[in-house]
Amino acid sequence: MTPQEKAKELVDLFTVIGLQQRNEGIQCAILSVDKILEVLSSKSVSNEFWIMYYEQVKEEIERL
Repeated sequence: MTPQEKAKELVDLFTVIGLQQRNEGIQCAILSVDKILEVLSSKSVSNEFWIMYYEQVKEEIERL
C-alpha cells in the first residue's frame, strides 16, 4: 500500500460524515501515525523503512 493510500485509509477510518468530522479524522490519523513513529523510534531493531514510510503517510494526511 502506498503512503497516499494508507493516509486516505487512516483518515477514512477516523472520519464521520461532514466537514468538521473530516478535520477531526485527519487529526486522529496524525496522532495515530505519531504514536506509530514513537514506537518504531524507541525499538532497538532498525525500523528505518517503516519510519520513512509512516513519515510519508503523515505528510500525505496533512495534504488532505
